Amino acid sequence: MTNTSNTSSPFFGNGAGGFLRDILAAVVAIAAAVLVFVLAMMLTAAFLFVFGAALLAAGVYWLWRKVRRPSTSREYGEDGVEILVATRGPKGWTVDGTNSPKS
Repeated sequence: MTNTSNTSSPFFGNGAGGFLRDILAAVVAIAAAVLVFVLAMMLTAAFLFVFGAALLAAGVYWLWRKVRRPSTSREYGEDGVEILVATRGPKGWTVDGTNSPKS
């Protein structure tokens, strides 16, 4: 009985099998790198899509708030003080919802 260890398999033996093993390892490493790159691109594309949709929604909301005025002409500043807004009514300029023309 010999005491030799079986370190080589018939498929990946020394010589041409070692070269094949190196090629297979390189293909697997390249495939893993490409997979990571593709997944990073997909995640970036998904982020850009969500960011673009949020930006578009914020723009539409901002435009809607600028076009649609409140039903009253009262607005409040940051400190809670009422700011009177003059609007043009059917009988002239009005302030605070009254229809009396200002001179």
